Amino acid sequence: MTKVYSKYKLFGGFGLLIGLNILIGFGTFKLLTSSKISYDKVDFINDNNALFAYSVIIGLNLLFLILLATQCKFVIADNNGITFINPLIPILRNTKQWTDFDYFILVEEASRYDTHEAVWLIKDERIKGRFSSFYYVNYKDLKNQIKIKGHGKKHYGPFEQIFALLGLKRIKN
Repeated sequence: MTKVYSKYKLFGGFGLLIGLNILIGFGTFKLLTSSKISYDKVDFINDNNALFAYSVIIGLNLLFLILLATQCKFVIADNNGITFINPLIPILRNTKQWTDFDYFILVEEASRYDTHEAVWLIKDERIKGRFSSFYYVNYKDLKNQIKIKGHGKKHYGPFEQIFALLGLKRIKN
């Protein structure tokens, strides 16, 4: 039985999210420790500008951490199924058998300058698993490990993709 372990692209989506998390983390650190609106110098009740700045910074921190946790999962695929592991909290893992999916489709997901192929694993007309060539160097090896029937390439616009990924759009065969 062969297992395929995902390998992150350092100069792709994973590297981008890590870089953004480090950058926003450093910005937050500087804001908290040495700026004119540092937490020990501000009366949050009376200073709406400081409260807004802190809300934006904390919101960006949460956004980039959520993107890292949801989009860059560590993937292990074998003959029996696939496991998605949260990179921030590795005890959070989701293991599915190939029989838990109805089929898979290939989707071209657009980024700012290019498109990247992604595998969407479908069950009951909903996306139950996904991995993309934007995040993984060995995307083709992961794709070749899939043991369910494929329904070819499908084209969805950017908004249709977002709605599908959020579970608001059904994937019709």
